[in-house]
Amino acid sequence: MNLLKPKAIEPGARLGVVSPSSPINADELEKGLAPFYQRGYQIVLGEHALARRGYLAGTDEQRARDLMAMFAREDIDAVLCARGGYGAARLIPYIDPAVFRNHPKLLIGYSDITVLHLWLQRHVGLVSLYAPMPITMTRRIPEHAMAVFWRALEVPEPLGELPPWDASYRTIVAGKAQGRITGGCLCLVADSIGTPYEIETRNAIVVLEDVEEPPYRLDAMLNHLKLAGKWEGCRGIAFSEDTRWEQRVKAEEPTLTPDEVLDDYFGSLPQPSMAGFPFGHIHDPLTLPYGVLAELDSERGKLTILESATVPR
Repeated sequence: MNLLKPKAIEPGARLGVVSPSSPINADELEKGLAPFYQRGYQIVLGEHALARRGYLAGTDEQRARDLMAMFAREDIDAVLCARGGYGAARLIPYIDPAVFRNHPKLLIGYSDITVLHLWLQRHVGLVSLYAPMPITMTRRIPEHAMAVFWRALEVPEPLGELPPWDASYRTIVAGKAQGRITGGCLCLVADSIGTPYEIETRNAIVVLEDVEEPPYRLDAMLNHLKLAGKWEGCRGIAFSEDTRWEQRVKAEEPTLTPDEVLDDYFGSLPQPSMAGFPFGHIHDPLTLPYGVLAELDSERGKLTILESATVPR
């Protein structure tokens, strides 16, 4: 499938805000949108952006309609997901690839939004941004991470070497490899197997992260992907963190560490791999453009984005 690139945006543009997954309250959303207002963006809320149905932000049909409506509207320049949580996978039967193909725009979000990134890659070929959302921005994100975020949205050029700061990392298998970026939150990536949005890892640099998963769950998900053949054709693997995993292990409970689990699965592979690549559910998350060509240097802990994610306006 040909790669489809959205237009870059700039201050003054109109961002459509949708809630494809879990609900967000009005105060949280307003606080999380403050950086966008301060930079000069206009905000348009989806009809059901503040809806609530249990652990979902409205019905599946409402959330799907909001998402497609924001892509279809000519007065909306990019689409921002309010938060993750759970529920994006329930939209798959209700969203039409033609809407996204005919109105290519940046989709911005992470965590549960992994589902939509994978679906867009498989069914539309649209580049999208695995990036902080308003719920993330209710806390302060360090300026070095925000600088990458704004550049990804606003500058139609390759992002270059990431992270641009000196971040700690761990090489699992040293080497360099080029491929197109895919991946996301590990539990959603594993859940994609056998679905219409199943992750395609052939010739890809696979980036993975998760939050609050005990090591045995991390093990199970990586094993699921191994048995599905997802490591065989990939070019390289960059894992971030299993953030706050210690909270899921009882005192004196026998366990492996996440590092030991990663070594078990990636240490014997020929592809370059690393841990500690800073994106996802962490303090200073990188913004990553999905679908573009990149080079992983696992010995240096760097991912160089070789291709622009957007085209000029």
